[in-house]
Amino acid sequence: MGVIRIDGVSFSYEDALDARKNADDQVQADYVLDNVCLEVPDGQFLCLIGHSGCGKSTLLRLLLGLSQPTKGAIYVDDRKVDGPDLDRSIVFQNYSLFPWMKARQNVEFGVEQASKLLGRGLTKEQIRQRADEYLAKVDMADAADKYPYQLSGGMQQRVAIARALAMDTDILFFDEPFGALDVRTRRSLQQLVDELWRSGSRRKTVVFVTHDISEAILLADRVVFMGHGRVLEDIDVDIPRPRNREELRRNPRAEALRARLTDLFYQDGPADDLDQADAELFDSEDER
Repeated sequence: MGVIRIDGVSFSYEDALDARKNADDQVQADYVLDNVCLEVPDGQFLCLIGHSGCGKSTLLRLLLGLSQPTKGAIYVDDRKVDGPDLDRSIVFQNYSLFPWMKARQNVEFGVEQASKLLGRGLTKEQIRQRADEYLAKVDMADAADKYPYQLSGGMQQRVAIARALAMDTDILFFDEPFGALDVRTRRSLQQLVDELWRSGSRRKTVVFVTHDISEAILLADRVVFMGHGRVLEDIDVDIPRPRNREELRRNPRAEALRARLTDLFYQDGPADDLDQADAELFDSEDER
């Protein structure tokens, strides 16, 4: 299972609190997150979207257990999250591969750690087979023996995706994983993530942080727009799968959702973060 419950979560950095103690030594909290309540059902693909600094990446850190809420609590399958756990894996924007390990070794490391801590008892041969299987799924089988510095950014991100999937966790987190990539590579990896998520024996629960509107509409079952540390809008993406940009450009529901999310960006503040790719929604020039 992979049910996530975020129950009245607020968060403030300790240094911000210390800087705002008044004369009576009472803390005046400056909250990055303010009373966030969400539930993510098992197998749902949720996109968190909003301006930089709105709290979405901070919320992801709390979901991972890398930080603890100032108020409230987070639960995974009714178990309180009080630290990192291998029932959750993540793909970061900066690839996060071990530079001294080859591609296959990076994937093997994740599989081995998950096997040990979750009591799966995989042999070295089984771990290697699983690593090779997932490298093949992301079209990186030929790069198994290459180091990260020998791979492009997009290729490194494919290896990172392979590692996260090969760990076979119930929950997958993505923290703006394609934000540093060129448009062509980004769109290729968006399609890859969607295909792998849909084709699994059971769909994982996904929380995907982005500020790219077209990416959210393409991938998500549900989009949560955050602003000033709060949930401003929670929208179901009622568009059949599989989706492609050419069809979405002609889909009135997609256009209405794009317009609503664009309005939210402008209403919540200057839309400096609005991805350039969204200036022309689902522009298919790269795909022709």
